[in-house]
Amino acid sequence: MSSEPTPKRPRTNPTYELLYHPSIPGRGEFIRLALEAASIPYNDVANSDKKGYSIVQAACSPKSTGDIDGNPPAFAPPALRVPGAGKDGKTLLIYQTPNILIYLGPHLGLAPEDEAERLWVNQNMLTALDLNNEAHDTHHPIAVMQYYEGMVTRLREQ
Repeated sequence: MSSEPTPKRPRTNPTYELLYHPSIPGRGEFIRLALEAASIPYNDVANSDKKGYSIVQAACSPKSTGDIDGNPPAFAPPALRVPGAGKDGKTLLIYQTPNILIYLGPHLGLAPEDEAERLWVNQNMLTALDLNNEAHDTHHPIAVMQYYEGMVTRLREQ
């Protein structure tokens, strides 16, 4: 009897579609990093086409009642479309960075198989996102859409 390990089956991945703001790292960067770390091709919809950001906005529109594949609208970017992973082989739409990363980890071979280790990795991911939020809020203490310098000027004028 041979004690050599059996080779793993080659993994096939769908073409993931990242729905996020164009040219803004933010929370979408965590998803880009996971896909890049696993050397998985993906389509960054808003950055790959001039009309791409309208696709992102439509998926997250408060007027949306869902998409043709039965997915509810995403609350806000980032979101990830996974062809063939939804109900009846339709496209799955996942949003919220932690939720997307929890999905991608095992599918990309980036998450441990042991539950305790997966939870440890998830806790570290959530901590990284908390730190990201703290840094973001420090830079935008008054309003998310305003630059720091403009907010400082506004505070001085009050």
